[in-house]
Amino acid sequence: MHLDLQPLIGQSIVTVENRDYTWCFAFSSGDSLSTEQDWRLVMCEGLFVTSDDNDQQYGMPKPVDAAELVMNDLGSAPITDASNDVKTGDLFLRFSDQKYVQFLQMSCGYESWKLRIKKREFICLGGGRYASFEAA
Repeated sequence: MHLDLQPLIGQSIVTVENRDYTWCFAFSSGDSLSTEQDWRLVMCEGLFVTSDDNDQQYGMPKPVDAAELVMNDLGSAPITDASNDVKTGDLFLRFSDQKYVQFLQMSCGYESWKLRIKKREFICLGGGRYASFEAA
């Protein structure tokens, strides 16, 4: 199934929250994405932060706050491109030539991410398949 991600272009991430096992990303238009799978912020230098880094101390003065790092780094930068891998279910949001947030499908059986665009919900199912329906 082809996902129409065009409505995400120009939006920015306004909040990132970790709610137990679910990560919630809210966009400037009110659209949202939630995931219980891995995500990562990639920069030109390489991997910047991942969901797995959250709350890890790594010998630093305080534990990593992955949400704070994403928000501090991206600020109000708009999404310049959005795409998905039809074989894996991975979702990619580009903020510039140097910055990407990647939402990864890490299971052939479990749902990965749920994207709400306007009144439509898209759910990445196990194995990279998608379900789409009108949101309530």
